[in-house]
Amino acid sequence: MGRSSIDLYSNDVGAAFPDITSFSAYVGGSPTNISVGGRRLGLKTAIVTGVGVDPVGDFILQFLDNEGVDTQFTVRKPGRRSSAVVLGIEPPDKFPLVYYRDNCADIELTIDDVLAAPIADSQVFQFA
Repeated sequence: MGRSSIDLYSNDVGAAFPDITSFSAYVGGSPTNISVGGRRLGLKTAIVTGVGVDPVGDFILQFLDNEGVDTQFTVRKPGRRSSAVVLGIEPPDKFPLVYYRDNCADIELTIDDVLAAPIADSQVFQFA
């Protein structure tokens, strides 16, 4: 349960952030990544998160569905945006991150959203 986002990683490894010319899109957020990783290992996984009623939310849900992650507890939040993160890659030790979380959907999960998920029936529950 927690953050979900579209992560835009620089395709220009080593470029200073202002010099980046293109990005590749991935789905991110620690709980989201863990649900995908667990599913890829053959576990039954679900994610409790919020996404906007927007194309980024569609992107996140389609990716999770394609991975086999149960998204029935992912709530669409009208009037809220799906989160985004833009990342530079400047090895060996500089990886600038810019978070876009103003008015984001995942932070608007309610107790009712959480109670709708069968958390008590889960063998493992991760919150981040």
